[in-house]
Amino acid sequence: MNILFMAQCYAPEDVSAAVLITELAADLVRRGHHVTVVTGAPNYPQGRVFKGYRNKFYAVETLSGVRVIRTWSYISPSKKFWPRLFHYGTYSATSFYGGLFAGRPDVIVSYSPPLPLGLSAWLLSRIFRIPWLLQLEDLYPDAAIAAGVMTNRKVIGFFVGMEKFLYRNSQRISVISKSFQRTLLAKGIPNSKIEIIPVWADPDEVRPMKKQNAIRREYGLGDKFVVMYAGNIGLTSCLEDVLHAAEILRGQEDIQFVIVGEGARKESLTAEMQTRQLTNILFLPFQPRETFPELLAAADVSLVTLNAGASLSSMPSKIFNVMASARPILAVTPPGSEIMQIVEEADCGWNVPPGSPEKLAEAIIQLKDRESALIQMGHNGRAYLEKNYSRNHCVDAYEKMLTTLYNRTQLKAAHAGESL
Repeated sequence: MNILFMAQCYAPEDVSAAVLITELAADLVRRGHHVTVVTGAPNYPQGRVFKGYRNKFYAVETLSGVRVIRTWSYISPSKKFWPRLFHYGTYSATSFYGGLFAGRPDVIVSYSPPLPLGLSAWLLSRIFRIPWLLQLEDLYPDAAIAAGVMTNRKVIGFFVGMEKFLYRNSQRISVISKSFQRTLLAKGIPNSKIEIIPVWADPDEVRPMKKQNAIRREYGLGDKFVVMYAGNIGLTSCLEDVLHAAEILRGQEDIQFVIVGEGARKESLTAEMQTRQLTNILFLPFQPRETFPELLAAADVSLVTLNAGASLSSMPSKIFNVMASARPILAVTPPGSEIMQIVEEADCGWNVPPGSPEKLAEAIIQLKDRESALIQMGHNGRAYLEKNYSRNHCVDAYEKMLTTLYNRTQLKAAHAGESL
């Protein structure tokens, strides 16, 4: 099968959710499929083009057997709304000619965000007369509204209209969680059109390792009780609670908070940390993928956070990497959220509601003295991941979904030919 992916980020050095499309494409190639990815010049998270690349009108390379077509887009380090929107918009537009130059595939898959990318995918599917799958990693514009990024009523109305158009015209919609499915059903999308395939972690790549390691030595963590957050420092990450909890616990010299990543809120959070003189918080940039498993292993407990407004429109993929590392999860998430349900079902950690830094601080103090329970919760999470959210398990489901979509289209075309 010849598959065309359209995704904003794709590079060996990618971080965050972009790793998933990189792994998926490479795995499908190993299974005998021909895969092309139309993307932009790699620049996430700093908003600067990676060394060795240029932001060209059109460029082609091959990575792990995947043909990668890169098209031009506006790239800026600014985290403000309009520069980011212009970046998404220009890539979404230029990806159209990238898809045209790629040649006719058997099926198209476009990722959202960015939402406008779906328009290019829809148009290509019409030109090539092939099925189009819309892959939802976040629900837009819901996630942008929940984060307070999108407030203008006319802009919201424009994107709501675009969302309805894309949902109506895609042949299949793949979502990463049950909460996404419920939201789409509430929007009137038929259940027969929706497929749930969760994000995943690779248990062979992220694996249990010793806590006392090079990461602890490099950053002077020693024997401290390390509470770690590793991921996007975005507008929905609810890390204000973590700063407040650190302030409450500033007298506990054996507790150290470590926040690893980049994002729109990092600058303001680091400024607040300095203003409050919180020496028990360490901010680090995104770490290289080859040291990522060791980074996660350096934690005693890992944070997975999401504010109340975003619990139905976002799903942090970091939860699965934490489970793969066999570390317990301390989830700051609304009651009833899917994160809370996963943590409870896997018995791999604890939940604290957002907006309650006192409860978060109390939970950390209690956990610090429960080493055997922490170890067991970590093992539970790892076992649950291997059964339900491993890379191989999820790629199997994705391949089956794409094959079914292609076969149904072929069968329908054959029947149409017979009727003529």
